[in-house]
Amino acid sequence: MKSNYLGLLGLAKRAGLLEAGDEAVRATLSAKKARVVLVASDASERTRSTFEFIAERVNVPIIPVEETREELGNSLGRRPCATVCVCDVGLAASIVKKLSEHNEEARLALPAISARADKIAARRSRAKRKR
Repeated sequence: MKSNYLGLLGLAKRAGLLEAGDEAVRATLSAKKARVVLVASDASERTRSTFEFIAERVNVPIIPVEETREELGNSLGRRPCATVCVCDVGLAASIVKKLSEHNEEARLALPAISARADKIAARRSRAKRKR
């Protein structure tokens, strides 16, 4: 049974916090704005290794998902895409939490991304109190 993280991806897209497609994800990773990268199950080995290398350099978790490029693209209302990245840490943590129910890589990435989300939430809270 697949988790409903695809709904959260749609929410991230509507909020403008999601990039889809190899070039857009690569640019977002290079700008250090990505919080998590998802790779389709049928992505080529070259695509996987390229994004694993880039994501490792900027310390962003990369998680392979069960969905194919076609399913991933269709869930976002676009053409097939092998890679997707989420730019908001809160949404990324929610997506990884949903994925961790059935995905070992997501389960391993969950503590790190949850810690980042908590740290950013605390920082925002302190800044709000100062105002």
